[in-house]
Amino acid sequence: MILEGTILDGCVKLDTPAALPDGTRVRLMVGGGEDWPDDLEPPPATETREEFLQSLRDSVAESQAGVRGTEARQFMKELAAKHGLDSLPED
Repeated sequence: MILEGTILDGCVKLDTPAALPDGTRVRLMVGGGEDWPDDLEPPPATETREEFLQSLRDSVAESQAGVRGTEARQFMKELAAKHGLDSLPED
């Protein structure tokens, strides 16, 4: 099991809750060395787990109701243009 978190007031604040009982031994690896993966994302937003789940429920409901966002191909074109990447081939 790999858990990630941030040190706050000298304690590790996990990015996601973990059901570990008191007394569970853990090993920490501090990021930054040569062998450390460079793919850590910043800590999550300050929303609670329930708020996050509600936003997912809302998104599913909008999708089921036919409310549309940006189509994937259009989104990818905009992302490629923003970052100077090759565009996707046209169908």
